[in-house]
Amino acid sequence: MVTKMRDYSVLDKFKFERKPVGVKFTAIKPKGIKRIAKELNFCEMLKEAQQGNSFYVAPDDWVCVGIEQMILGMAEPDPVLISGVLGEEDVLFKSANACRALYNYLPYMPKNSVQYVVFSSVDKMTFEPDLLVITADLPQAQTILRSVNYSTGVPFVSKATPVIACAWIYVYPVVSGELNYYITGLGMGMNALNIFPPGLFLISIPFQKIPMVLENLAEMSYSPKLKPGPGGPAHRKRVNKMLADLRKKIKEK
Repeated sequence: MVTKMRDYSVLDKFKFERKPVGVKFTAIKPKGIKRIAKELNFCEMLKEAQQGNSFYVAPDDWVCVGIEQMILGMAEPDPVLISGVLGEEDVLFKSANACRALYNYLPYMPKNSVQYVVFSSVDKMTFEPDLLVITADLPQAQTILRSVNYSTGVPFVSKATPVIACAWIYVYPVVSGELNYYITGLGMGMNALNIFPPGLFLISIPFQKIPMVLENLAEMSYSPKLKPGPGGPAHRKRVNKMLADLRKKIKEK
């Protein structure tokens, strides 16, 4: 593990109720960090780290019916899972074939590329993360999500399924290089585990995007409350004046 070099202090202005968390995927056993000491599902580990705990998860620590090892590339898929019969039996899907089709879309880590997963709240982090996960309310999320579009023009989107939320929170951003977000209350497994109240944004920023996001957030303004706009007539008047001024400027020689 390397000493953290990047400055994450720009996140302090958001005053997050739940701390941002760094996640690292590695084939090498971490040093200087304690092994997880309790039984938790993958999505529960985010909440554990938000409480200021740093820990790593070893191959024998995964408890979620084979899902976690599968999406991390640690184990071959369980036939009972990928056949879809469990999803049908649990009435999560209309039929086994619908559940089976889900596994064609799930993101996976390359086989045997990950042996350990490290979690830490940003304020305790001693490594540069592969993934930064921010838990935000709506005003916070508006600015965090816009930070990608702000300097690139690229839209922010969400890819998700109502089951196996951990794949979209942790794995998809790393293997795609794209920011992703998941809204609590949509994930059926997360609801069953009673991890977060509904309506929060879990924003996952991969290492490829972290420097840009931090740089843009330092430049962007943020208000903890979404203030109502001036309304149609006043808004149109302001925009039309800006357009008129710009047209005039463009025509100047």
